[in-house]
Amino acid sequence: MKKKIQNFWYYHKTVFLIAVLVAAAGTYLFLQQTKTVKPDYEVAIVSPDYFSPEQLSALADKLRQFGNDCNGDGSVVVNPRVYRVALGMEGQDSNQISALDADLVGNVSGLFLLDDPAVFEEVTNGICESSEAVPVSGCEVLRGHGFDGLFLAVRIKADEKYVAMLDALTA
Repeated sequence: MKKKIQNFWYYHKTVFLIAVLVAAAGTYLFLQQTKTVKPDYEVAIVSPDYFSPEQLSALADKLRQFGNDCNGDGSVVVNPRVYRVALGMEGQDSNQISALDADLVGNVSGLFLLDDPAVFEEVTNGICESSEAVPVSGCEVLRGHGFDGLFLAVRIKADEKYVAMLDALTA
C-alpha cells in the first residue's frame, strides 16, 4: 500500500496541489461573498471638508433611524461615501473626481449631502439630476453633527426609498 501511495504522489502531486489551491481559493471567495454586508442606503457626501469617522458613524446612525431594511438581511445599513472635492475649482484630486464620476454614472448613491448644489448640478452636466436641495441646518435630526452648511438632495431617478428618507428627514 505504501508503494501505491508513493507512486500516486510521484505522478500526481502537481495536479493534487493545484486542486487543493483551487479549492482553497474557491472557499475563500465563497466566504467573502457570503460575509459581505450590502448596504440598504448609499449616501454621497460631496464637500471639500474633512469628516471624521465618528461623524460619519453618527450620520449613518441618524439616517438608519429613518430607513427600512430594503434587502431583507435583518438590519438597516447606511453607507456614507465621502468625496473630498470642491466642485468647480481647479487642482482637484483626480482620484476623488473619478470616484465621484463612477458613483454618478453607476447610479450608486441616491441621497446626497452637497457643499454647493448649484455647482454640483453644473459640474455633473445633468448626469445626476437631483431634487430641490434642502439645507441640513433646516433638518433637526442632522443639525449640530458637523454637517451644517451642507444641503440634502435626492437623485431624481433614485429608488423611492431615498425619497421617503428625505421626506422623513425634512418633516
